[in-house]
Amino acid sequence: MQPRNLLACAITAALTLPVLAADKDGETLDTIFIKTQRGYSADATETNKEYSAFAATVGTKIPATQREIPQSISIVTNQQIKDRNVDTLDQLARKTPGLRVLSNDDGRSSIYARGYEYDEYNVNGLPAQMQSINGTLPNLVAFDRVEVMRGPSGLFDSSGEMGGIVNLVRKRPGEEFDASAIAGYGTEKQYKLGGDVSSKLNADGSLRGRVLVETTGKSPKPAKQNNHHETAYAALDWDINPDTTAGVGYLYQQRHITPDNGLPAYKNGKLLPLPQKTFTGAKWNHFEMQSHDVFADLDHYFANGGYGKIGLRYSDRDAKSNYAFAGSALNDQLQVTPTGLGTNIKQNALAFDASYSQPFDWSGMRSEYVVGADYNHFKTKNEQGRARALGGEIDYRSLGSLPHTNVLGNARSGAKGFARTLNEQTQDEAGVYGKIVVRPLENLSLIGGGRVSHYRLQSGDGKSKEKRNGTPLTGYAGVVWDFSKTDSLYASYSSLYRPQTEVDKNERLLKPRQGDQIEIGHKGSYLDDRLNTRISLYRLQDKNAAASIAGDNAHYTALGKRVMQGVELEASGALTDQWSIHAGYSYLSPKIKRAATTRDDGIFLLMPRHSANLWTTYDIGDATIGGGVNAMSGIKSSQGVRGGGYATFDLMAAYRITPQLKLQVNVDNLFDRKYYTRVGSTNTFNIPGAERSMMATLRYDFK
Repeated sequence: MQPRNLLACAITAALTLPVLAADKDGETLDTIFIKTQRGYSADATETNKEYSAFAATVGTKIPATQREIPQSISIVTNQQIKDRNVDTLDQLARKTPGLRVLSNDDGRSSIYARGYEYDEYNVNGLPAQMQSINGTLPNLVAFDRVEVMRGPSGLFDSSGEMGGIVNLVRKRPGEEFDASAIAGYGTEKQYKLGGDVSSKLNADGSLRGRVLVETTGKSPKPAKQNNHHETAYAALDWDINPDTTAGVGYLYQQRHITPDNGLPAYKNGKLLPLPQKTFTGAKWNHFEMQSHDVFADLDHYFANGGYGKIGLRYSDRDAKSNYAFAGSALNDQLQVTPTGLGTNIKQNALAFDASYSQPFDWSGMRSEYVVGADYNHFKTKNEQGRARALGGEIDYRSLGSLPHTNVLGNARSGAKGFARTLNEQTQDEAGVYGKIVVRPLENLSLIGGGRVSHYRLQSGDGKSKEKRNGTPLTGYAGVVWDFSKTDSLYASYSSLYRPQTEVDKNERLLKPRQGDQIEIGHKGSYLDDRLNTRISLYRLQDKNAAASIAGDNAHYTALGKRVMQGVELEASGALTDQWSIHAGYSYLSPKIKRAATTRDDGIFLLMPRHSANLWTTYDIGDATIGGGVNAMSGIKSSQGVRGGGYATFDLMAAYRITPQLKLQVNVDNLFDRKYYTRVGSTNTFNIPGAERSMMATLRYDFK
């Protein structure tokens, strides 16, 4: 017997020992029947038109139904992505219940949940840190679905954020030939071109391959310069035998963007009236990014019903920028002092995970456990050049005429008025984890788990480095009560311990972040599991989060204790065979219990107390009509800049011209609502919402 089989059997025997006892007559009980894990497979959503998915994989190593996971889970299916015609994660997040986007450029916006930014995005459960400002968030074309978990997940991923984890599930090759091509064009010179081919590569279909490419672009007002994104993806799956499958994949992305930091405001915080057609940046504003991701995984089903999985992910990213924007508030003559920023960022990450899952019988009820180990490595080099003033005061409408300036190049050479900073960070973490689900009653699940990690990190300016290591323990507990065939009540506790690589003014590493969440709620699954609903109440608290110091781009301070609490409602799936919906509402109440600086509440003020999203479609023969609304209450920045609440409406219509050819038209912001989607300081990050736009796409399926 192989060592792995032997270990699996030993663990299973230990956990099931209490039920393998003799009855009162001394007779041995019947052999326990162990159900195979194949019943937990999470099918690809691109194979159907559903708005709901039966199983999720985020926050768990065993695919589980949403009712079985005692935390808030949203699954955005492939059909939703197609119907909404979204290409990037921030486009999708703006239309997803409970998520908040601090808009920057398309593909460079920050995504938040429950007041905390997502800075780590898993691909099939394997993490890699990604910062939105670096433009490294992947486009959606290579992924089957997006799984969003809210709240910390220190059990399987101790390096995650308090807000939760976004898990992107890769598209995989199919056994039958399938190919498609897509072309689209719209207002603001929007375009989309792409192709996707999947097929078996041998006679029995045990070897399968897939290749897809896509390019998208847009010239958003007022920059009127083309932002474009390219994606190439390839995947290969091999069924080594009926029980074992190996897979590899490669994802390449590049972005070329004209950075737009938004409009300045007056010194008293008053915003410019909308619409504003002026681009408050230089003609030479430019950002570019290239990324490479390599994936490998191996799955095996054991004869005893166990399931083992090994996964590997390597990421390499390179981003550069050089741009100018308003560096001061508007004076009475509508003048600002231009400032400049140049960056050169290099990152690489390696993630490895091995897990084993085993169902077993406990007191006549089916239960299961998961054990595993992982290793994560992350290294980044961030070099920045800044110019506080690129000349004197000029009319904000004249920033486009600024002469070209190599901001980072001047900072490197020590030119007067330019400053350079360099930060290098390395983090290594290895951990072991375990989770067990027992069912003392048929309708009651008790969940417990823990993780032990050891980390090492260092951070510095290339000349000197601060180092720190530690071995934290994080815990997890939950309970699910199925009080009917369609309804469940749940409660959970999760914790997070996260080392930080930022340094304070004394060049010492900040203390690790610590936090936890308590969540209770109700989940429902109706209409043959085609409609999922949830009501969630939560309370998060954390301390020691790193926050930038005003006027200092190299050092940070640790924030005091913060508490986030709120309520979320969500429904997704099918109301009838023709009618699909994804809707939700979120209420958020932030509190700063112990402030470290007067600007502690800066980000939390930008989180609306109320937000709501609705998207729905209805099929009429060969046609589909759909629409939605995205709304949020007003916000205010720490500098007193206020943004009013708003609601925007979207529309979609599609018609299948032939069995292979489909035409789809999407209109965003149908009524051309003028609003600020984000407010910041009096000089920058006051960003108007996108104007009305329309795009038509043709999709042809080769079958």
